[in-house]
Parts: sequence; C-alpha cells; structure tokens
Amino acid sequence: MFKVLLVDDEPMLLEGISSIVEWEQQGTVLHGIAKNGLEALDFIKEHNPDIVITDITMPGLDGMGLIEQGRKVSPLIRWILLSGYNEFEYAQKAMRFGVKHYLLKPSSEEDIHEALEEVVQELAEENKEKSIGIHTEASTNYSAVVNKIIDSIKKNIENPDLSLQWIANEVLYMNTDYLGKLFKKEVGEKFSAYVLRCKIDKAVEIMSKQRDIKVFELAEQLGYGNNPQYFSQIFKKSKGCSPTDWIKNR
Repeated sequence: MFKVLLVDDEPMLLEGISSIVEWEQQGTVLHGIAKNGLEALDFIKEHNPDIVITDITMPGLDGMGLIEQGRKVSPLIRWILLSGYNEFEYAQKAMRFGVKHYLLKPSSEEDIHEALEEVVQELAEENKEKSIGIHTEASTNYSAVVNKIIDSIKKNIENPDLSLQWIANEVLYMNTDYLGKLFKKEVGEKFSAYVLRCKIDKAVEIMSKQRDIKVFELAEQLGYGNNPQYFSQIFKKSKGCSPTDWIKNR
C-alpha cells in the first residue's frame, strides 16, 4: 500500500475526500491529513509519504511552496494538485516541477480515483524496475532514479549542455545536489567522471567503426564541437595517445 497525505485548509473538503475515496481499492492508505502547507511539510519530514494530494491556495505555505520544499526533503513523492482556480500559470508551474495531475475543485470521486490510479501505477512500475534492476553494470543493480540518469547520459552524449543540472531540470525535475549524492553513492564515482568515461568509450566505439573520421567530427558527436582541442586533450589523458594516433595504431 502506498502512503497518501491529504492537504487542504478547508475542513469540509478534507472530510469529503477522506470519506469518498476508496483508498485500499486504489492500492493506497490515507496515512495522514494536514490543514496547511507548513503542517504538511512537517508530516513529510517525519513520515515520508509516497503521494501527496494538496490544495494550491493555502495560508502560510501554499501548494507550490509545499512542492518546492517537499521535493528537497523527499524528491520521489508523487503530487496531485487541487485548485479552485482555473489558471494556466498554476498548471504551467506545476508541470515545471514534474507534476502531472492537476484537478479543479470541486473534483469528482472519479477524477480523484483516476489520478490516484495513474500515480499508483507509476509507483508500482518504478518499484518493479528497482526489484529486477533494469540496468546492470559490474553486477550492480541501481535504483530507478540512477538508471534514468544513466539512460539520459547515453541518449544525450552528443549534447554540449549535458550536465547533472541539465538532467535535474529537464528530465527528472529533481534537486541537483540530491541526484549527485545518490549517483556517487550507488555508482561509486562522481557524475562528471562517469560522463567523461562514457564519452571516451563512445569515442573509441565510433573510431573503431569509422577509421577515416576527423577529430572535429568526433568531437561534435560527443558534445565538444566548440572545442575539439579540449576533447583531444582529455582523450590523450585517458588513453595515453591522441585520437589521431589511436586510429593510426589500430
């Protein structure tokens, strides 16, 4: 069962959602309720719920502030937002935080059930990925988050903007520092060192297939299009010879 925190400053709405939602049938349990964002943040710090259903407009700390603060404490929480205001700016900002579910109040039982069902499915699939280890290196099974980082590196190896911050902002919508610590803990090396190793390995792979490739062309395919000389330097430092020499000697 996935733990749910329900947050709203309207007692009637709290009571209504608490009673009409068939929590167990959705694979969840209502683990707690909070009457404002600050109370909810304290609950998150202590209990680490899997899902938070929250109103946007609340005194003290509103829903957007709660998401921003809550993600720093527990980045893997799934969020469902409730609002009485049909304003695009709220939905737009929520999407930047990686929130996929935005419901207008009053939300029907069906709407909430549908949102919960989708979130539970996402969590269940992520847990399944963790259990089977969708990516294995040196016989190590990484978490779903680290797997996504590694997958993003491989898919964007030619992107000059590739960085942990870029992945955090554009792919995972999570805190950069948290991702860096998690990556180092599981993989055993810093993100930057891992990316560099991947680029060198990719360079070797490309040169093995394209014997006549030019260094500047190779640099472009690895995100160093603006500075092929730097690429040659890091390759030589890693392999003991320049890319040109490597091709000649193979």
